This record gives sequence, structure tokens and C-alpha cells, in this order.
Amino acid sequence: MSLVGELIYSFDVSHHHFAEDLQLVVAMDAANTTSALDRLACCSDAVRQWFLENHLQLNADRSDVVILGTSAQLRSAAAVITVDVAGSPLPVASQIKSLGVITDNYLRFDRQTAAVDRQGV
Repeated sequence: MSLVGELIYSFDVSHHHFAEDLQLVVAMDAANTTSALDRLACCSDAVRQWFLENHLQLNADRSDVVILGTSAQLRSAAAVITVDVAGSPLPVASQIKSLGVITDNYLRFDRQTAAVDRQGV
């Protein structure tokens, strides 16, 4: 995965990967989201192509998008309702589940705590 990591970094996009999960992370100015979202779209297209060339598959239908930020930042970015990932427009979610942990777009763990509490763990 280090070769795909170099590809991702060439777009000024950060990433995390664990086993078969790959997360792309891009910082953006909430008042001007276009540049960052364009970089993310180009990067995800390049990653999809790299995967294809290496007999792997990027499943956009199993991908999620969340915008993280403060209340003011999220209000500024409210017009962003979909994000292009690997050629597929994905809806922006208010929470994401990553490696079994639920985090909302404010980086709070209220929903994770409630889910654990419901399980009686």
C-alpha cells in the first residue's frame, strides 16, 4: 500500500489505511470548498485507476463521506450535499462508522456511547 500512499500524497491528500479499509482525508476552507473537493475527486479517481491496474477494486458503494468541523464551519459547508469519490457522487452523512466506532460530524462520540450502552457492554 505504500505505492498508493505516495500517489495519494501527490494530490496533497492525507490517508489512513487499515487492512482493506482506506480513508482519504482532505482539509478544506468551509467558505471555499471547491479546491479541496476537486483534489479529493481527482485523487480518488487516481486511486481507483491504481487499484484497477493492480487487480484491486475500490467500492464507491461501500464508501462514506463526512465533513468534520465546528458548528460555524459546518453551516458554511452546508451547501455541500454530495462529494465525488472515484466517479460516484456520494451523499454527505452526519456521522460515520470507522473500524466499528461511530463519530458524528462534530467529532463527538454521543452516538457511539449510546450504541455501546444499548448493547449493555
